[in-house]
Amino acid sequence: MNRPGDLLLSPWALVSVAIILINDHVLKDAFGNTLTGKLSDIAGVFLFPLLLLSVLEVLRRSLVGRAAIAWSIAVTGIGFAAVKMVAPVGDAYEWVIGFLRWAAGGFRGDILPILVFRDPSDLWVLPILFASYLVITHNRTRAPEGAPEHEKISPALHPR
Repeated sequence: MNRPGDLLLSPWALVSVAIILINDHVLKDAFGNTLTGKLSDIAGVFLFPLLLLSVLEVLRRSLVGRAAIAWSIAVTGIGFAAVKMVAPVGDAYEWVIGFLRWAAGGFRGDILPILVFRDPSDLWVLPILFASYLVITHNRTRAPEGAPEHEKISPALHPR
């Protein structure tokens, strides 16, 4: 998996998407407790850098380098913390996502913001970004399909 956008095909990314879907559409309705709240945060924070890098790679039509990897991790961590801890940022996020849901629904009805529960303990999920980093760098250092195992690809060799 060394083509632009392949990060989203990693088993870890697919498991994260499944966790978000099952948790948000089944488990939260059935249980709605602290665990279900944190589960979506963990899966989403883990997945978001992979999504950012995949979009960037597809737009550039090439793999990204270390700077973009660091940028995706930093943007995710800072953005998540800001949404959870800075009221105006959290409010703006709620309305932007509400607008995107309205647009995805065919522009029918009113634009309604989503509800984000702001809890300082949510910041405990930020260490999951290290796992995102490991998945990204592991994906980028594996040999392409069909290549001999000794032909590793280093993130430093990719364009920035």
